[in-house]
Parts: sequence; structure tokens; C-alpha cells
Amino acid sequence: PLVGPCRRRLVGSGSARASPGVSKTLARVIIALAGLGVAAYLVAAHGIEQIFRALVLAGWSGLSAITLLHAVSTLVCALAWWLLLRPHSAVGWPTFIWVRWLRDGLDSVVPILPVGGELVGMRMLALRGVALADAGTVGDLTAELLTQALFAGIGLALLHMTRPHSSYQVWIAAGVGVMALQYCGFLYAQLKGLFRLIDHPFDWLTKRARGASVADDQPLHERILSIYRQRRAVLGCLALHLAGWIITGLEVWVGLWFMGRPRSIADVLILESLVYALRSIAFFVPLGAGVQEGGYVLIGGLLGIEPSLALAVALLKRGRDLLIGAPALLCWQLLEARHFRRGSAGAGALEPGASLASAEPTRGAVLSPSPVTTRESIASPEPLVTADPAISRD
Repeated sequence: PLVGPCRRRLVGSGSARASPGVSKTLARVIIALAGLGVAAYLVAAHGIEQIFRALVLAGWSGLSAITLLHAVSTLVCALAWWLLLRPHSAVGWPTFIWVRWLRDGLDSVVPILPVGGELVGMRMLALRGVALADAGTVGDLTAELLTQALFAGIGLALLHMTRPHSSYQVWIAAGVGVMALQYCGFLYAQLKGLFRLIDHPFDWLTKRARGASVADDQPLHERILSIYRQRRAVLGCLALHLAGWIITGLEVWVGLWFMGRPRSIADVLILESLVYALRSIAFFVPLGAGVQEGGYVLIGGLLGIEPSLALAVALLKRGRDLLIGAPALLCWQLLEARHFRRGSAGAGALEPGASLASAEPTRGAVLSPSPVTTRESIASPEPLVTADPAISRD
């Protein structure tokens, strides 16, 4: 055990690091509560009875239908992730499907980090032997962000074509343009060496054993470049993510149909693309609380959708998030508990004839002063993860 000045320095530095973490968590809780307050005000201001009536019309059938459609979107995005990593890993696509479900489900119900689902997904893939899991997750997220910008551009174009004289088009175009520049800048920074100065920043998360793969032993910058060198895989990933965004947009069409107020495909694509753009711009708001509800009212108003109906759709999608996210959260906890038990059993076991003195120290044990690789959350100019990451399609 460490004693004396060395121990005091380690303990003191740990306390210093903990304080900013607590402050950030507290700030996120306050922002989330403020967002919930805005959502509650919008519901009260536009008629609780009318919103409840629309939700009753949709019923469990409507909720189940949009949940199933979201499952199709999840499947398409999982295949995009698998296609990106397929040249580097032999792990099959079924693994990517359930990990993508876990990733999206956690993003929709756990307001801890804007990229919490991405980090958990990265860890699950690494623990199952997927090579370049961290670089592949960064690449997949980047593809998702770029196609989201394209999806928002499609929505803006449809708005101009169908309602050329509608209000706020200049401001919407400016917001979409800024978002697109941010995402393109994120990709450009990666190619120019954003991760060049950090070697293995996610080892603490994935618990990857060095030497398990030659590719995994390269610096993160080189691993990311190796992902982007597979042009066909990247283009396929982009195409599938764009399809996933469009499928997600159709969820609103299904919800409105069950409420007895169907709209055109163009209208629902405009609504969904621009609401997701608003959520991306307000990436610092956990779960998009208040932003999603306000976005549906604002953009829905441009399309002639009553505020009560728009809020009913927003709340229906919140119900879908709970239906998907709650089982994902439970599954994640069970998987982590099982991994912890296996790790504890392995740490306590010694080979016959081996002594404690000859046992290899566990990874991360403090033996001597050494540099420790730390990591920062990757964010679209937040992702990691980004200016939304609302990026998960929740």
C-alpha cells in the first residue's frame, strides 16, 4: 500500500478530479429538469384533454407499430455498423444488431452522457472480440452524423418546395448549415489527426488486452484511418444510415395515421428531419427534454399541424423510448454484472504451482509512477459524440 506524501498526492488529485465531474452531472440534471418544465408547460398550455384524446386514439396499437418500425431502423443502422467493420472483424452481424439495440436504448433513457450508448456499444463489441471496436464506433457515429445533416437538408428542400413562403426558412437554413459544417469539421479533424496525440484512449473502457490484434495495437488515429480507407464499406455505411433516418421519419406518419390525422410523406419527413436538427443543435440538453416537444410544436405549426396533435406525437415517441430503453438498461446491467463476476473469479484463480509472487499483476494496478492515458468524450462538436448526438434515433 502507498503511504506518506505519495498517497496524499494521489488521494488529493482524485478528489480534485471528482469535483468537476459532480458539477457537470449537477448541471445536466438542472438542464434536464428545466427541459421537463418546458415540456410540461407546453402540454398544459395546449390542452391536456386534447393531447390525451389523441394518445387514446393511437393506443397500444399505434405505440407498438412505431416501436416495430423503429426496430427496422435499428436493424438497418446495425447493418451499417457491421458493414463498416466487416473488413477488419469476422464477428457476425447478429452481434451488431443486439449491441445497436443496447446502444440506442441507453441513449433514449439514460441522461448521463450524450454518448453513453456509444461508449457502452464500443465496450460490448470489444468484449466480444470485435477488432477496431473503438475506431469503428467513431467511424459509424461520424457516418450517422453526416447522413443526419443530409436528412435535414432533404427536409429543408421539401419545406421550400411545398411551402415556399413559410416563415423562418432563412433561420432554419442557417441552423442546418451550421450543423453540417460542424459534422464535416468533425470528419476533417479526424483525418488531420484529432486523435493523433492519444494512443489507446478507450482501453480503460474496453479492457482490451494488448497484443490481441496487431491492428488494435496501433494508435487510435491510424485505426480510424484504416476504417476510412475501405471506401466501399464507408459508402455502404452512409447509404444504410440515410435509409435508417428516412425509416425513422416514417414513424410520425404511422403515429398520425393511428390518430386519424394522416399527413403526406413529405410533411412527416420535413417534421422529423428538422426536429432532429433542433435536438442536435441543443445537444447539451439531456434526452432533448423540452427541445423535442417544442420542436414538434414549432415545425408542426409551419406544416399546419395543431400543437396538441404535435405534442401527442412527441409523447407517443417518448413512450416508444421507454418501451425500448427500459429492457436495454436492464440487459446492460445484467451483462456488466456477469462480466464483473467472471473477472473477479479469474483474478482470484492461480495456475497450479504458481505463487503470489509470480502472479502477473492485474491491469491498472498502481506499481510505479507512469503516464495514464485519459480520454475525453468525443462529441460532434459537442460524440463523440457531437452535437447530439440525439444521434441515436430516439
